[in-house]
Formats: sequence, structure tokens, C-alpha cells
Amino acid sequence: MLALFKMARAGNIFIAIVTLTAGYFLSKGNFTVSSFIADVFAFAFAIAFGNIYNDLLDVETDKVNQPTRPIPSGKVSPFTAKVACLVCVVLTLAVAAIPKTQHQIHLGFFFVILALLFLYDKFLKHIPLVKNVTVAFLCATPIIRAMFLSEARFEPLYAIAGFAFLFTLAREIFKDLEDADGDLKAGIATFPLIAGNKEAEILASLIIIFGILSIPMPVLLHWFHPAFLFLLVPIVPICIWIIRKAFQKQYRVAQKTTKIAMVIGLVALVLNGLF
Repeated sequence: MLALFKMARAGNIFIAIVTLTAGYFLSKGNFTVSSFIADVFAFAFAIAFGNIYNDLLDVETDKVNQPTRPIPSGKVSPFTAKVACLVCVVLTLAVAAIPKTQHQIHLGFFFVILALLFLYDKFLKHIPLVKNVTVAFLCATPIIRAMFLSEARFEPLYAIAGFAFLFTLAREIFKDLEDADGDLKAGIATFPLIAGNKEAEILASLIIIFGILSIPMPVLLHWFHPAFLFLLVPIVPICIWIIRKAFQKQYRVAQKTTKIAMVIGLVALVLNGLF
């Protein structure tokens, strides 16, 4: 059970819940506690499905990149992983069907997410950059969910969706750099393998720099209080650290730290909503 929990990637689920909370809070839309809780669990089960299914398909790659992962190490059998995937799909749709308001929209939204996760794991992750953009989009779906709330304010949601998208995109490129050896052996085409590590490092760094430079934009557009600019105080040195580690070939550190920067940014967005 613990191995399956590890495959579900609790860290990714936590970020999705933080993102969802930020989206709900900043949208100032109408919602019930039950609908929010249903969304939290639906996203959790959907993400668990996507990650477990991904590990199921990536056994050969993980034997090189991550041999200690549950399936390559023998802690979880492929059959158990398949059953877990099916259970996660059923639970996602079952929980998504709970809210009585916007019932069809809610159920359809999570059906589309499950379908996109399946397509990504099966096909899209083999297309350079398309795979990275798809993951970045999926990480922004909790914000998109908040856009369906009645009387939701879209402006702050645009900002938070853009922030989540950019930093996830950069993190995914760092992850491709980290997994290059295994991807090469498994014959998986990624941007670093096609364009080169240096080019991938530069692209990911430019995306992060663009993300930093975009932070003042919501304030200039009067979407956020000027206090939001204080986000630059912690985020700039962290991003400099990320870029430095990337060029030092410490890709795992770079991608893990990018995830931390995302959480800091999302928390700052929520706090900004208090002003």
C-alpha cells in the first residue's frame, strides 16, 4: 500500500490541491464545501491514476532512471498497478458525480482530465515539448475548474494559471534533462535528446526568467494589490538558484526546487487575495 501511495506522487497531489484552493479563493465564485471537497478528492484520484499508469508504461525507462521505484524494484506487480489504475478512475468519476450543482459539467470536466491523462501517458509523452506543454496544462486544470464556478472572477485566475503553467513547463524540461539516459535507452524522444542539453537548459531558464518578469503584470493591470510584488523577494533568489543548478547539471535539484518555487508563488497568490 505504501508503494502504491509513492507511485501516486503525494507531492504532485498536494500542489494540485494548493492550486485548486488558490483558484477557488481568488475567483470569489459561489461554491459549497461539499463541491470543494469533491474536487479535492477527484483531482487526487485522477492524478494518482495518471502517475500510476505512467509508471506502468515506463518500466523499462525506470529500470535505468529510477530503479528503486515500486514496479522496477518488484515492490508492486504490474497487475496490482493496473487494478489501482482502474480503482482510481472509478473513484474519480464517483466523487465527481457527488455535487448536485452543475452536475453534468462537473462530471464531464473530470472525464476529460482522465482522457487527457490517458492520452498523455500512452501517446503525447513521446512527442518532444508537446509532452511538456501537456503536463503544464494539466497542472493548470485546477484553476480552469475554478473558472466554472458561478460568478467567478476570471482576471486573477488568468494570472495564477499562467504562473502554474510556466513553472511546470520549466520543471518538466529539467525532468527530461534528469531522465535523459533512461529516455535514450528506451527510445523516447525528448527535447534535450533532440536539441541538446545546453539548449534545453537555456529554454527552461528563459521560461523561468519570463515567469519572474511576468509577476508585476497582474499589479499593472490592477488585478492584484501592489503587495503581490513582495513575491519577488523570495522568488528571485530561488529562481537564480534553480538556473545555477541547471547549468551545473544538477537537474534533479533544479526540478525539485522549481516545484518549491511554484508552491511559494501559489501561497503568495492566496495571501494576496486577503488585501
